[in-house]
Amino acid sequence: MHPSCSIRLRVLASLAFLSAACTSGACGTSAPVKSPTAVAGDIIPADRRTAWNPGIPGGIPSRTTICATVDAAAYGDGSTDATAAIQSAIDGCPEGQVVLLPAGTYRLTSNLEIKKGIVLRGAGPALTRLRATLPPSSVAVIYLWSGWPTYGSAVKVTADVPKDATSIPVADASTFALGDIIQIDQLDDTSYVYDGDCPWFKRPDYGPPTTGHRSQGQTVEIASIAGNTLNLTTPIHLGFKLAFAPQVFKPTGRVTRYAGLEGVYLTGGRNNQITMLGCAYCWVANVESDGTTPASATAPDGVAGLGNGMKGTHVQIDASFRAVVRDSYFHHATNVIQGGGAYGISLSSHTSDSLVENNIIYYLNKPLTMRATGGGNVVAYNYIDDAWTSADGALQETTIDMGHASFPFMELVEGNQAPQIATDTVWGNSGWMTVFRNFASSQQERTAAHETYQIAAIAFEAKARFMNVVGNVLGAPGAGLVYEVNSNPPGPDQKTVYRLGHGQNAGGGGDDIGTYEDPKSSSATANQLYRHGNYDYATGSVIWDSTNSNHSLPESLYLPGKPAFFGSEPWPFVDPTRTPMVGVLPAKKRFDALRR
Repeated sequence: MHPSCSIRLRVLASLAFLSAACTSGACGTSAPVKSPTAVAGDIIPADRRTAWNPGIPGGIPSRTTICATVDAAAYGDGSTDATAAIQSAIDGCPEGQVVLLPAGTYRLTSNLEIKKGIVLRGAGPALTRLRATLPPSSVAVIYLWSGWPTYGSAVKVTADVPKDATSIPVADASTFALGDIIQIDQLDDTSYVYDGDCPWFKRPDYGPPTTGHRSQGQTVEIASIAGNTLNLTTPIHLGFKLAFAPQVFKPTGRVTRYAGLEGVYLTGGRNNQITMLGCAYCWVANVESDGTTPASATAPDGVAGLGNGMKGTHVQIDASFRAVVRDSYFHHATNVIQGGGAYGISLSSHTSDSLVENNIIYYLNKPLTMRATGGGNVVAYNYIDDAWTSADGALQETTIDMGHASFPFMELVEGNQAPQIATDTVWGNSGWMTVFRNFASSQQERTAAHETYQIAAIAFEAKARFMNVVGNVLGAPGAGLVYEVNSNPPGPDQKTVYRLGHGQNAGGGGDDIGTYEDPKSSSATANQLYRHGNYDYATGSVIWDSTNSNHSLPESLYLPGKPAFFGSEPWPFVDPTRTPMVGVLPAKKRFDALRR
């Protein structure tokens, strides 16, 4: 087993630039809404997109009732073990209330668990610091979950469930109830799913027993039940076919809802910092997660380490529904290596309809990755930079990896500043992903001086199905890019705007990046790719799809208008038809303030 699949669902620096008093609803939280009607104007064909309405309806709830305040004088001195005191306050807090951590440095020697709808809130990441010194067997520092899940039996779906459906017919609905969080999945349809040989983050890795891999799945919520029909609160993002034996199942016991972590600095995770597992409507906001150590000062970015390090993933979101991660800063790891030891935010295990917005994710191997996600997720307006691996500093790593275990689908990547946006085939493919109004320069900020190969703004490996790249600015002046590389000549390492169809023989951890699929094949990544209204620095022009006369780009594919956190900055952030084409991203502005 390749180590990048070793973090399984099993069985799975200061932020002074943010207000120290930032609480729920502050920091520019924007309420998710239905996708703007402008999308209906066929800027993207309807069968290639879904309705993106991510995160918590109405935004992160504002919790104002303080149930307990941890004594900073007794536990905030940085040396006293504060674990038991904090956990006791969490356990005794009623739903809908807040455990407050005043300014101080709190030492943790074991994990904290939030298993109900309360908020653990600090005074801001510059003031409230959690420094963990955990045993090697620990997984995450903080869990938002109900514990390791167990599952009841899977129930058969009795008919096709088409894309955009809001109900599922089942053989027996007697084990389900209003409000249940459930998953639907099906056996792999190999006409579009390629799973390599990595079965993780989906059944049979977890859940009820099954024969065969079930890479396509979605997490949904039951709105009502009529006979043996389960009505849902969100639509099905990609259809499920009876021919591939779709099933539904749920965890036994309660699901944690509306749990939050806010306003803290965190360091010292031995295998993840924060884990959301089987969580609904949970959030992380205004948090700094620091993976530096004193040895980090010798790294290529030259940042002196102030933390206790971090191994694994800063925020792991597994099998969750409508999660939110926003207004935060995730950076560095103990060792910036491939294999799952230095990830930023990872969405996996059919997590659906979640929102990652307005964050800084910096200096990691895979800053943002999706693994067997469930559709409807939105990654938007984040500044993500300096992805690399210490094993090979000449390799340009991807900053947003939209597919690192099959089969992510119908996800939206909008308005980010990220040098390379990609999907790989090493652990299976992905499909129907949308890249909209991003600035992907192909140039990392600090590590670019070391990089000599696999340089690209967009890098979609072989078997990437029906991808959409619309309204982006790609490349940078003087970067020496060609427009597209989709076969071996002029060489697999040519610097390019688009690298398409490489990794033809990848799978089970074998990279084989230099082998390209036949670009003339109708199933080739290049031929199934939809490109419309992108400016690139290779041709110096905006290129539109010749079959679509609609050149009116909507401002957003999930927001009704300019979000509050943009303040006075130009909106939209990226507009390939405007001068200047790229505005100021608030997350990048915050990051620049840190580096002064």
